[in-house]
Amino acid sequence: MDVYDCMKKVCSTRSYLSKDVTNRNVAKILNAAHFAPSSGNIQNWRFIVVRDKDKKKEIARVCMDQLWIQEAPVVIIVCSDNSNIKLHYEKNWKKYSRENCAAAIQNLIVEAENIGLSSCWVRNFNELRIANTLKIPDSVSVEAVITIGYSKHRPIEKKHKIEELVFFENYGNRTRGISLFPLQKHLKKLIK
Repeated sequence: MDVYDCMKKVCSTRSYLSKDVTNRNVAKILNAAHFAPSSGNIQNWRFIVVRDKDKKKEIARVCMDQLWIQEAPVVIIVCSDNSNIKLHYEKNWKKYSRENCAAAIQNLIVEAENIGLSSCWVRNFNELRIANTLKIPDSVSVEAVITIGYSKHRPIEKKHKIEELVFFENYGNRTRGISLFPLQKHLKKLIK
């Protein structure tokens, strides 16, 4: 699938079929995550693949009782190994850590979509309880919980119009010297 088309299809799925996800497909999406850019090429992301029903149930509970999480055949916990990033970025290591992991997550969810899987990026959780459940050391922080599986039904997510989100030269400035908007009208010409 074309990368652009794939990105347009990504949506947050919260209802999964009981169909299993192969190890090969999990490896594909983790490999895509691995190719994300990172500050200083530190690659601080780490991934914990969880298939165990009891652990998924506990993860769902510590994600503020979002019990739908346990339906997903695979839950991937994205962590940051902070030992190396702290050495290189003393002041901004937390910011870079999170940004690096976010880039990896974006690659992961786009590749999941590309191979016919659905996903949801969850950020609302009790980090300490996840760390205790999965025996994560203190030097590693939990950045996200990602559910992976086959969607029961695809949600329709309404996106804002790009014209509402883009400014020129200064924040809030919608005037422009080029005829770019409405962007939807010109998109096919710009992408090719």
